Amino acid sequence: MAQNRPGFSKFRSRWWALVEIERQIRCGRACTCRSLAQDLEVDPRTVRRYITFMRDELGAPIEYDPIEQTYAFTHSTWTMPNVHLSEAELVALAVGARSLQAVMPPPFIKSLEMLLTKLLDALPPAGREELRLMQERIDFVSSAVSSKGQEWVEMLMQAMRDQCTIEMKYFALSKGEQRTRRVDPYHLRFFAGAWYLVGYDHQTKHFPVFNIARVKGLKTTEDRFRRRDFSAAAYFQHSVGVTLGGPARKVRLLLKGRAAQTAQERVWPAGFTYTPKSDASGLLVGRLGKLDDLLSWLAAIGGEVVILPEDRGSRSAD
Repeated sequence: MAQNRPGFSKFRSRWWALVEIERQIRCGRACTCRSLAQDLEVDPRTVRRYITFMRDELGAPIEYDPIEQTYAFTHSTWTMPNVHLSEAELVALAVGARSLQAVMPPPFIKSLEMLLTKLLDALPPAGREELRLMQERIDFVSSAVSSKGQEWVEMLMQAMRDQCTIEMKYFALSKGEQRTRRVDPYHLRFFAGAWYLVGYDHQTKHFPVFNIARVKGLKTTEDRFRRRDFSAAAYFQHSVGVTLGGPARKVRLLLKGRAAQTAQERVWPAGFTYTPKSDASGLLVGRLGKLDDLLSWLAAIGGEVVILPEDRGSRSAD
């Protein structure tokens, strides 16, 4: 498996700077120590250390012209090596790529496979075969029923990166009609086989959740937005899916049969606690802002689950 080179850890946090030096020299720019230092926002001595490392540790064929005071490659076949990963890091990446195939749209799956192929090409044949075997030995199953709308995910991710407002034709299920919405995209969430978008709606001046399966048309505008204060973690703090609203209330769930038998094997959402009872059942208690996603969430638990009557004394927010 790939091992870290002796000098790599010293320059790990500045690897981007080495890549930029390689890019500028390769494109034929008249690179001087001073020009590189200015672009990288470091002093010339640091640039000289970078170049020495590239020559001695990475084998870069960099030549210095004392008359022009510029750097150039003596031949163009050399390229920057792949980032050096440990055995555990490579295994995690290989298995992670397989797991993401269960939820990622096709364009991203293809990109992940290309990335993994590049990393595997840097390994000897025995190492490649070992990682492929690990992929085959670990499997991930997607949701039994998936929703449409995956074709919009890549465009939405690009709009989020560029902070561009989107314009979409959206069918509102509650009103039974299609409208054009202008939205600043902030966050994507995958839940129960479907993709959802959280964005600032120019019409309502709020951050609603849009089911991407109901998008009938989408385009990215040239209007850039200034990001407002938004935290996905805080937004979904009291949700087990994608719906939310109102003050957090206490929910009490009685688990019986197989649900109770396997309860100790599960990692419950933050804020939920499970207490076994003497009759082989158990009580799961937590706080939710809205109960719309509760049934689909409970279906994944399996077994018998009873939603107990609401405790009227525990409706206040946290």
